[in-house]
Amino acid sequence: MTTTTIDAADLTVAHELKMGTLDMGWLSKGLLAAAAKDEVYGVRCHAHIVADQFTAVATATDAYRLHQMHLNLHAPVDPIDVVVPREALAWAAKNVRTFTPKKDSLIEPVAILLITLPVIQDKTTHPGWASVIYREWDDETAPSARFDVPLVKENYPPTERLIDIARTAETSGPAPIVLDHLADARALQTPHTTHPVIQYTAGTGGKQGPALLDFWEGSVLRATALIQPTRTEEDE
Repeated sequence: MTTTTIDAADLTVAHELKMGTLDMGWLSKGLLAAAAKDEVYGVRCHAHIVADQFTAVATATDAYRLHQMHLNLHAPVDPIDVVVPREALAWAAKNVRTFTPKKDSLIEPVAILLITLPVIQDKTTHPGWASVIYREWDDETAPSARFDVPLVKENYPPTERLIDIARTAETSGPAPIVLDHLADARALQTPHTTHPVIQYTAGTGGKQGPALLDFWEGSVLRATALIQPTRTEEDE
């Protein structure tokens, strides 16, 4: 008799975040626009993704601006909370047109963010993998392109409360903001979102709060941008 021993640390579970290729392009470009580019910022160079059932919420921030994006998935997933590395987003954005819809075809290309996690997660285990997959149609046998990279093991800074605070803050007069940050927020638009209105908010201690921009498709919130004001002589 042969006995096979399986190390529990080798057991993994895979979560498929399936979406259209246009959504993958929108997601990756919107997150890259707000993620830090200098490695000195650590985990802020990457993106935080939380998903459950048919919904994913993705966030990126370099501490000066924040982008949060809401995505409807093609199939339900179990709850996950991961930090996806910048390299995966950059590859997804660069290769989004690997497969394009064919005229008069009933099949559509599909994009998958595959998250593979160890069943037992602790400080000693591998963080798992993020895989970006483009398929010519929604079938494992279809022509495909794939990029794999380890997930980031660091915890992402809490950001949800920043948006909540901005939403409930009093409005204020206009404040100076970095024009490049405002231009980068264009990446959050979709072909169906209405033009956002800049809502300037009041901070604490008489200081200016962040500018808030919401991107709506009808009654559905697709994305939010927070942009911190630039410092003035009064703030010095």
